[in-house]
Amino acid sequence: MSTTNDYCLGITSVPLTKFCIVGLSLLLIATLTACDSHVASQLLSTSPSGRTIHVTGSGSVTGEPDIANLNIGVSVVRPNVADAREEAAAAMTALIDSLKANNIDEKDINTQNFSIYPQYDYTEEGRKLRGYSVNNTVRVKVRDLTTLSDVIDDAAEAGEDSIIVNSIQFMIEDTTPLQSQARTLAVKNAEAKAQTLADASGVELGKPVTITESTYFESPPIPYAAAEAAFDDSGRTSTPISPGELTVTVNVTVIYEIE
Repeated sequence: MSTTNDYCLGITSVPLTKFCIVGLSLLLIATLTACDSHVASQLLSTSPSGRTIHVTGSGSVTGEPDIANLNIGVSVVRPNVADAREEAAAAMTALIDSLKANNIDEKDINTQNFSIYPQYDYTEEGRKLRGYSVNNTVRVKVRDLTTLSDVIDDAAEAGEDSIIVNSIQFMIEDTTPLQSQARTLAVKNAEAKAQTLADASGVELGKPVTITESTYFESPPIPYAAAEAAFDDSGRTSTPISPGELTVTVNVTVIYEIE
């Protein structure tokens, strides 16, 4: 009887924390056993992605623009809305006719903005209505860049004092070939960097784990004036426009395994 009591006392004298540890261990084993063997092995093993090299690579290719987006229109201020709208409508009609006369397809002429709003003069006596401003602008896609100067000059002549030119943007309509070349250069650049890092660290470079990329386009500033002006057959000074080159750049971020 005393032996039994001693045995029971021996069990109860074990710290409670030991039972908790044993219980949690058994629960963890049971949980891992119940899980899929693949998932369990992932939980128990170290991920190889912990040994990696992160690098960025860049590749750039230049090409000549083949189209231009021209933002052009008219702006008229007159004492009343009716006169301002009428004059702006006549000027815009003449402008669009000049665009079509330069072989701009109607589908390449898109209205970008039309607005009517009052204009005020501010004096010591307060605000005084000066008139109403009517603005009408279109975006014009010029597919033949050799005609761009004539497109601008003829539009300016048609719109007269109402003409406004907001911007010219040169573009390459299909950048897919340039992007492919730039992407190849970027990946090679990243691989060369990774190999240099691996050699310097005394490790062997493995395969890429992930690759992400970003692409952007860069064009030089557009010169709106030139030291020497060109003249057409009518003796009119042509607006000098130089499309320059467009640079397509691809950046890649690559993560390589270390073997």
